[in-house]
Amino acid sequence: MNEQSARLRRSAPRTLRARATAAVTAAFTLALVAASAAFLAALRADLWEAARDEARRNAVSAVEVLEAQSSSSSGSYTVRGGAVGAVSLGDPGTTAAQWDPGPVAQHPSAAVSPTSASPSAGAPSDATAIVNSGDGRFQVAAVVDFDAARATLLSMSSWMIPILLVLVLFCAWLTWTAVGRVLAPVEALRREVADITAGDLHRRLPVPGGRDEIARLATAMNATLDRLDHAVARLRTFTGDVSHELRSPLATLRTRLELSLAHPDRTDWPRTVADALEDTDELAGLVDDLLLLARLDAHRPGHESEVDLAELARAHGAVPSNSAAPVVLVDAPGPATVRGTPAHLVRVLTNLVDNARRHARAAVHVRVATEDGSITLEVADDGPGIPPADRERVFERFTQLDAARTRGCGGAGLGLAIARSIATTHHGTLTAEAPAGTVPGARLVLRLPAAERGPRPGTDGS
Repeated sequence: MNEQSARLRRSAPRTLRARATAAVTAAFTLALVAASAAFLAALRADLWEAARDEARRNAVSAVEVLEAQSSSSSGSYTVRGGAVGAVSLGDPGTTAAQWDPGPVAQHPSAAVSPTSASPSAGAPSDATAIVNSGDGRFQVAAVVDFDAARATLLSMSSWMIPILLVLVLFCAWLTWTAVGRVLAPVEALRREVADITAGDLHRRLPVPGGRDEIARLATAMNATLDRLDHAVARLRTFTGDVSHELRSPLATLRTRLELSLAHPDRTDWPRTVADALEDTDELAGLVDDLLLLARLDAHRPGHESEVDLAELARAHGAVPSNSAAPVVLVDAPGPATVRGTPAHLVRVLTNLVDNARRHARAAVHVRVATEDGSITLEVADDGPGIPPADRERVFERFTQLDAARTRGCGGAGLGLAIARSIATTHHGTLTAEAPAGTVPGARLVLRLPAAERGPRPGTDGS
């Protein structure tokens, strides 16, 4: 069974044009055959009825002839044929082969029925038209001749077959041509897409005029190429930035180790090892950040649960710091529950607070509030602030602003990029907005949808 199915699949048309042509031609052929069969059936019925009517008229004419020629005799007669030529009917039980019926009216007692008294050699399906005279003296059985009807039906069938074949071939040619013209733009789009490589993703497909399916397909494919071009460009930039960021600490570590090996007697080996471990920690942190970004880009969700952002903010405010570090002031009076991955949400808040601490002069303000079904987390500092032109660029990967903003203590420029990616995967937003009030500084606002709360256990939910 599987081999037979495989053979059928191999023998089936492989192109859409061929399949459409085969389907339309098959449907048209079935419709033509059905219509032709119905037409021939109707024609046969009409021809057979016409033959019976002819026999009935012959019987009526014969009865009239008998009534006119015989005044006292009676009997049954059988009539065959209807050729022109007036002859007298013979004795009862004989056959009158020829007479001229003339323009006579339908006899009131005419009927068509099979009879054994009127055999028809070679045509067992023949019938007879039996007519009685008005006074009951004569009965005439006229044999129905179906030969002419059969000849007409056979002739009609013989010339219908080639006509049907011509119509089927014309339908196949017309369908093949029409489908080919419809699919021609699709084939042109296929050739264009096949010519596009990774080196020329800037190319776009020609959009045909109109608003049909082909135009919508070309528009959708161009939009896909736009996204692919953007993704590849972003990947190339990201790869270059990663290479640069990894090369710098590796070069520093290699230089330190080479100098130590070149002058082993003058090297403070504990200090050298400590510095090497510090460089290794920096590299490990950078690799961890890159791995997290890769997972966020792949939209791999972690274990989700309900997290109280207000509680997380208060925990960050309670972290002890030295006297030189800016103070973290937290304003989170009530619960602010969101649903997400706890480790990722902690990472967002940590990145935002650490970023604000690096640039604040004296204090960092963290505020958590609930507004219109969403949770808002604001982290503001009193540092130099972010210029309006850079408020979107600051979230790009490996982006560091000028020295007034970074103060030489910034990281690799991935903290805010990771925070925005986490906000996006949690169906939220992270934006840099103008500072509130007259105090300058940076103000980063995280908005996440609030967790939906169902009825508590033991309640009816009303």
